[in-house]
Amino acid sequence: MTETSHATDGASAADGASGDGTEPPPTPSSAPPPPPSGPRKLRSLIIGSVIALALAAFLFIGLGTSSGPGPASAPVVATGDQAPTFTLASVTGSSPVNLDALGRDHHHPVVLNFFASWCPPCQKESPLLARTAHAEQARGSTVRFIGVDVGEEPAQAIPFLRQTGISYPVGSDVDYKVTSAVYGLNAQPNTFFIDATGHVVGHVIGAVSPTQLDQWLHRLAGSPG
Repeated sequence: MTETSHATDGASAADGASGDGTEPPPTPSSAPPPPPSGPRKLRSLIIGSVIALALAAFLFIGLGTSSGPGPASAPVVATGDQAPTFTLASVTGSSPVNLDALGRDHHHPVVLNFFASWCPPCQKESPLLARTAHAEQARGSTVRFIGVDVGEEPAQAIPFLRQTGISYPVGSDVDYKVTSAVYGLNAQPNTFFIDATGHVVGHVIGAVSPTQLDQWLHRLAGSPG
């Protein structure tokens, strides 16, 4: 009996609300919010552009390598492969740089480094290679260091060699004919460790660390000729 009374009172109240000419409150709309106004839209575009640029910079730096234009790449020379020989003009104008003549023809293991003076990781790595090559030579090691300067004229490379202390043979690969077309590389630095028989036993992509270099030199020094 009480519940029926409450229902009747509620109906009367509703009738009174409609009778005095007032409208019931509108139902909340489910329509999507309007697009951002001009300044808000511009601000969103700017924020999106900044994020995209930051991501691109992160990916570039994170790779640790610097690439350059060149011919279509061959497959990258793999560990266990015979290191393809090559002959390049010397950056400094001395005798041509031939991999086999400096390496396996005389049963010498080789540290073969591809670099460029405009490559930031190469700028960090090259002094380490130069110091290590001097130390190996001073102690009578059979390991030979060979450099390949990639994608620049010798006039650009010579000041870099002087600055970093590189005195081992360096070939000039202006047109990427060895770097890309033979070794399959499209970025620098890259270092191949080649044993006394001319086979690739290791490959480091990016700047080689002192620990890595030391480990590979120990392995190369013990490779049979």
